[in-house]
Amino acid sequence: MTVPEARRPFSRKAFLDDDEVVGARWWQESVRLSATPVSRRRALQALAVLGGSAVVFGIVAAFTDADRHVDISMDSLELQKREGWNVGQEGAALRFPGSSGVDADGNADWEQTLPLLASDLSPAQAALKPYYVPTLFQALESPSGATLRGELKPLLPPDGREDTLRGEAILSLFRAVDMPKDTALILDLEGPTSIAVAATLASGFEPVFTFDNWPHPLGVVPSHLTLASAVFYRPVFLKARGQRPANAPAVFVLDRNRLAHYTDEDGQFDNRYVAKLPTAENLRSLGIRHLLYVTPGKNDLRELDDLNDDFVEFAKRSIDVKVLPLSDLDAPATPSRAAPATGYYYGGHPHTHLWFWSNYGWYTPRPYARVPSGPAAPALPPPSPPAQISRGASYRPVERPTIFSSRSLGVGSGVGKQRPSGFGRVSVRASASTGRISSVRPGRSGSFGRAGGGRSSG
Repeated sequence: MTVPEARRPFSRKAFLDDDEVVGARWWQESVRLSATPVSRRRALQALAVLGGSAVVFGIVAAFTDADRHVDISMDSLELQKREGWNVGQEGAALRFPGSSGVDADGNADWEQTLPLLASDLSPAQAALKPYYVPTLFQALESPSGATLRGELKPLLPPDGREDTLRGEAILSLFRAVDMPKDTALILDLEGPTSIAVAATLASGFEPVFTFDNWPHPLGVVPSHLTLASAVFYRPVFLKARGQRPANAPAVFVLDRNRLAHYTDEDGQFDNRYVAKLPTAENLRSLGIRHLLYVTPGKNDLRELDDLNDDFVEFAKRSIDVKVLPLSDLDAPATPSRAAPATGYYYGGHPHTHLWFWSNYGWYTPRPYARVPSGPAAPALPPPSPPAQISRGASYRPVERPTIFSSRSLGVGSGVGKQRPSGFGRVSVRASASTGRISSVRPGRSGSFGRAGGGRSSG
């Protein structure tokens, strides 16, 4: 099992992009090999040949600046681990709209268990543990976690009831075919929604969370809301752990906001990250032959860019991937829109619910399987498909150029992907001699003098 990132020792290589590493290594080697000190003019001429690297310009500036500080780009998560989750914005508040202050069980003493969240939500199955990415939950147990715990509030997502009903609909579909072990789910929804749906599925599926960033007051990704939702549903996940079979199929839980739009503004902290899923080889070793990719709506019938390479490779290795938009699961039409829904169904009605398996084709429901909040339904669906459903059953991954193309690392467990240059990074000003950070800018361009970034406490 790989060591979780939050527990790895800090490395100064985290400061640098690939071209910056080359520049820094060149500089170190030139000093080591020279029998006499490098002249200022010769060093500047040599560094100029390397052009284009932020660290090169930073080193050049260091020769002309008495305080010898350099402006560099640094990995956002590594910066937070070193300087604190709210680096540069100490004292700024996080907002949790609509929080009642209690968890799903109505308990108000949830704060005492926050440092245990990463272990509480770890997969029970040893085979799935290598694919668990606990980074977000580990923020609570970090050296700066005390202030984050003080900010946090449990949060029921605004559409929590609808999310629960849709989760129940998915669960009933798979129970109708006896929870096959060779099929896994991927929830690629907004973080709080993914948490809510996963909580409902957890009595039949083993959740594997893959949230690989930390919250920040100016975060592009509002991961504090995902964290707050996990705190709210924690008792549900713990109860479900004791209810589901020991070899339950997996549901991989992603936050769709991980690739949120970023414009390099000083009012945004780039805490975006790349999804980490098992490789095709990993999935086959787990016995997984089918993947159901769950997205928000009918306009989301294509995987996000950071998953394209993965999905294409899955198809090449005979792992069938199909898409299910949550919007395909709906409540029956009622005379009054105010009438509460008692269940959600594929195609919007109990009689169309099991058409799902005729449409997707992986399994055949057993006779008279139960549907959510309804009587036993015949295994044979109506002779025609339900109206207004998506074409998710006919989805096939197609290779396309993205900024993430051909960047999979594929090492160890297979979890891991190289991020594009500049993705998930912020600008910092640091001492050229000690590495001590003196200023932080959320954006990566412009002047530190007008950024308003706070001074580091590290």
